[in-house]
Amino acid sequence: MTATTATEHAARAAQDGARPADAAPGPEALFDGDEGVLPAEVRGTLVRVLASRFVDGVRNPTLWNRVLRHEHVLRSRLHDIYLDLVVDRRRQVAFTQQLELDDDVPVLLRKEKPLTLAAAVLLLHLRQEYDRGAVEGRDVVVEHGELLDHLEVWKDVDDQNPASFRKRCEHAIATVREKGILAPVSDGRYRISGVIHALLTAEKVDAMTAAFEEMASGGGATATPDTEADADVEDGTEDIVDDVVEDGDDR
Repeated sequence: MTATTATEHAARAAQDGARPADAAPGPEALFDGDEGVLPAEVRGTLVRVLASRFVDGVRNPTLWNRVLRHEHVLRSRLHDIYLDLVVDRRRQVAFTQQLELDDDVPVLLRKEKPLTLAAAVLLLHLRQEYDRGAVEGRDVVVEHGELLDHLEVWKDVDDQNPASFRKRCEHAIATVREKGILAPVSDGRYRISGVIHALLTAEKVDAMTAAFEEMASGGGATATPDTEADADVEDGTEDIVDDVVEDGDDR
């Protein structure tokens, strides 16, 4: 049985819930007592998709190509556990996402703790920079110092502790890096991953922009870099960033 045939065979088995008669442990069994129906490559890809925040085709072209090659089977198996597979071919990113079903359906992926305001502001800035690069058909690389400069505008006028402010801004950058949105390309330089476009939809960008503009104008809560972005502020700005990070990558 070829790898392609095995993949198609597994897909049919996943659809009807039956174990194929010829899938008993044999030449393709990966361990004693193996009752799985997927080839080794598909199993490995499924595990990596589940374990990763997302798959970035630029950083990991091998894994990306495997996701594309086995997309149908991966999605079928993820649907078995109430997850969906989101694949953005244009931006070469893929990630899992919790399906929104009835309340009694168990939830596998959980939200992370809210981002700080500085991290949320940074995400919005990165999305805007990514869009500019997309118009020009190029990858966007940003400098560490540039990100710090952008966050400087959110410094409270009463903040008399520059070192503390800098520490909070560095933490915001580190948070975004840990989420894989900033991919290091050299010392102090990062490529913005295309996943930023999938995480921050146009609707979320509009909502965040309006909320931050209100904060900056004094119409909302006092904004400092370590303020939680989903704090109770006016005009429905609460939970904005919780929605942003509700990307299926929260593990």
